[in-house]
Amino acid sequence: MKIYDRNRNVLNQGQRVMIAATGAVDFLKEAHTDNMTPYQAEHEKCVLLANSGEHYAPIELIRLG
Repeated sequence: MKIYDRNRNVLNQGQRVMIAATGAVDFLKEAHTDNMTPYQAEHEKCVLLANSGEHYAPIELIRLG
């Protein structure tokens, strides 16, 4: 399933993203969207970032580049 950032840009593995609340920059490691509706995939913490090791909702992220 495709996931989108807060600006409706498609997010893919390996892309550089910024956490909107903090301004921290990280890389998208993986997204776990199995058995989710499109709404859930956008609003639930299903995206794992590489350096921080934390999960975020795609709506909390902004794709860079």
